Amino acid sequence: AMLRSLVGSEMCIRDSYYSMQGHADKCVEKYCELAGSSMDSLKAVATPSLLDNQISAEEFAAKGKLSSVAARIVLKILFFARIARPDVLGVCNQLSREVTKWTTACDRRLLRLISYIHHTKAFVIKCMVGDPYEDLKLAVYSDASFAGDSGDSKSTTGGFLCLVGPRTFVPLNWICKKQGAVSHSSTEAEIIGLDTMMRMEGIPALNLWSQIISTISGKKLISRKAEPKESAYERYDRISLEYADYVPPSMPELEANSKCVFVQDNDAVIKMVIKARAPMLKHVARTHRIDLECLFERLSTDPAIYGRYIHTKLQIADILTKGHFTSEQWNALCSLLRLGLPPSSHIAKQIK
Repeated sequence: AMLRSLVGSEMCIRDSYYSMQGHADKCVEKYCELAGSSMDSLKAVATPSLLDNQISAEEFAAKGKLSSVAARIVLKILFFARIARPDVLGVCNQLSREVTKWTTACDRRLLRLISYIHHTKAFVIKCMVGDPYEDLKLAVYSDASFAGDSGDSKSTTGGFLCLVGPRTFVPLNWICKKQGAVSHSSTEAEIIGLDTMMRMEGIPALNLWSQIISTISGKKLISRKAEPKESAYERYDRISLEYADYVPPSMPELEANSKCVFVQDNDAVIKMVIKARAPMLKHVARTHRIDLECLFERLSTDPAIYGRYIHTKLQIADILTKGHFTSEQWNALCSLLRLGLPPSSHIAKQIK
């Protein structure tokens, strides 16, 4: 009944919100308490990030004033970002890797992040479901910054898992993760990001979504065929000769009742997936510890998975990977993510 109420067959739009305004207030209060500052000193900023060229070289070397309490503040923000606010996850992820080597530059980045949270604490993600479950599909947005870390030149993987339809958009999960090795091209960084999103989010969610659809529709996942009648000796000979090397799968074979589309803004990545080969990336198996052949085989043979090219301006995963945006670019990405102030009716309902 709960699944039917979420993605029922009725053509009515249901709205819900990811809102953690109370936790945002606590993050700001914790910072002001530990940093010894007041909320009045937090100025309004358009974006939560700073460019490296806006910080002097001396600030990257000097020890920060908040080095002893930085972990208590950053980890509190990290929980808030992972649950309801992906727009601050990229900066928070960067700061969380610096808590053991905190510098004055980290103090400035944290102040910028707290100022952004303080002035956007009422922001929510609006989720909309207005289609029957037959018209819904999973969308995996993946992106990567090329050599985004100025210290070690490693790239950062970012991605969104969404449930989409003609009148449906529900972000289910998002990832911001630093890659383990240095990528030598943007294409290499993008293909590593695609593998991470499909392996950790896309394929597991596809199995779950297929199970949900089968539960709602009442159809079984496995269609068993009637086995022909044969004697025990005939069956033993058939299995011994024809299936000597056969290993039964640990998971049941799924029907093609669900769809998953991976969204990319890199032409080279899409061409590699179509051709199912990447001769210039043979080193990836040793550097990144990723088997691209396995990824290409799954994406090219699974009937439930297909890809789609999207323009860079429509790639919502950029909000997790890029270091800096103009206010126009940031507002455009937030609108694509349906992130902003809630309607007045929603605020009135919360107050009531």
